[in-house]
Amino acid sequence: MRHKKLLTVMLAAVMAFSSIGCGGSKPAEGSAPAAESKTEGEQTSESPAGESAQTDGQKVEIRFTWWGDTKRNDMYNEICDRFEEANPDIKVMREPMSWSDYWTKMSTQVAGGNAPDVFGMHPQYAADYALRGALLDIQPLVDNGTIDLSKFSDAIIDSGKYQDTLYMVSMGVSFTCYLVNNELAEQYGVTLPAYDEDWTWDQFGEEAKKFSEAAAGKGIYFAGDSSADINCFRWAAREAGGDNYTEDGRLGFEEQTMIDFLDMWNTFRDEGAIPDAATASEDGSLALEQRLFSLGKMVIHNVPINQLYLYADAMPDNNITAIRIPTAADGTRAEYLEGAHFAISSNIDEAHQIAAAKLINFFVNTEQSMELFKMDQGVPANSDMAEFIKPLLDEPNQKAIDFALALMPLCETATPAAKGASEIATAYQTAADKVRYGQEDSAAAAGAFMKEANSILDANQN
Repeated sequence: MRHKKLLTVMLAAVMAFSSIGCGGSKPAEGSAPAAESKTEGEQTSESPAGESAQTDGQKVEIRFTWWGDTKRNDMYNEICDRFEEANPDIKVMREPMSWSDYWTKMSTQVAGGNAPDVFGMHPQYAADYALRGALLDIQPLVDNGTIDLSKFSDAIIDSGKYQDTLYMVSMGVSFTCYLVNNELAEQYGVTLPAYDEDWTWDQFGEEAKKFSEAAAGKGIYFAGDSSADINCFRWAAREAGGDNYTEDGRLGFEEQTMIDFLDMWNTFRDEGAIPDAATASEDGSLALEQRLFSLGKMVIHNVPINQLYLYADAMPDNNITAIRIPTAADGTRAEYLEGAHFAISSNIDEAHQIAAAKLINFFVNTEQSMELFKMDQGVPANSDMAEFIKPLLDEPNQKAIDFALALMPLCETATPAAKGASEIATAYQTAADKVRYGQEDSAAAAGAFMKEANSILDANQN
């Protein structure tokens, strides 16, 4: 269900910030084996927040996995070290992965009954995992105080729900944006909006064409190719008045919307404003510091706003800022309330549920965590922690939070992904790749995708 506004609690808490100025690492070697003695689906509802997670005097080991780059891995490891110091009866076995490896391995582990105890979850995949029974209903752990959501707005809490069941806890509030290399934009006379101003896809096209004509033959681009990412296609679906999915788990857009979206990116590609298909595909597989934008060969690049600081670190000689995703001609916007979440496996016993919940609570609700975590996953969902990190932010993160604050009152939550969404995302990429490699036109690719996607949804109906 969409919420037209973020509730006053969250907005008021982070408004204080207004006064201040997809690569990663490989999985860690030697990951620990899963903790033993776990019983599928057991809920915990009676253990108070302060109760020890020990069983028979033994230290509880929990497995924790997340996606990220080297910097995030180092940060999460330090937060886990601090958690273990505060909770000597719990040992956290860490299993970091890259985004590209994460979902394949998670799917395999869940299917094999060997999922980590606590893990990062993305709304794009939440329905799949919830409907498989892989996610624990964490409301009992909130009710008994092990996880404290008293400083979270209702809208942020609801972002962790699927079909009215609370499965996830927000790591932070984020939005997709376009990062801007201002030196390159100025060099080629590109005119872009301020961080708190809207612009349209028509304006995007005008600036892209202007740039590609001025920079012809130089191996530099206006933007990356977003045509093959279903999360970017979601911009078009939402701006057309729908979403990727409906509330009842069907496709939420018309075939023509996909055709128009693919045709638009074909035009940009033909004009030289975005890379050719092979270059774009290679760029998407590279580490952050090796990507075209990081190397100063692209004017704008779409990422979650919480990644601004990573690119600023990789490009210390450039002034990197953020702007909004273009709107439809009538002003309908694409952005929605985003952000990664924590979730707990349903395949663990009560002691491990409590230990996993304590780790989540430590991450999102303590100063020991937040002085490291800061804006890594966006504006902290806990309003007190949002206030706490304010004096700790460097300039890139100040830009990020200013961007988020300006956009937050304008956005809604999105419709949850349907069961089968991960298969549909793969099917979408396959269809879009056929277009950008010149193997099919947009109409043929979109028609084939709609049939395949509807078949996937039919097969996943309960």
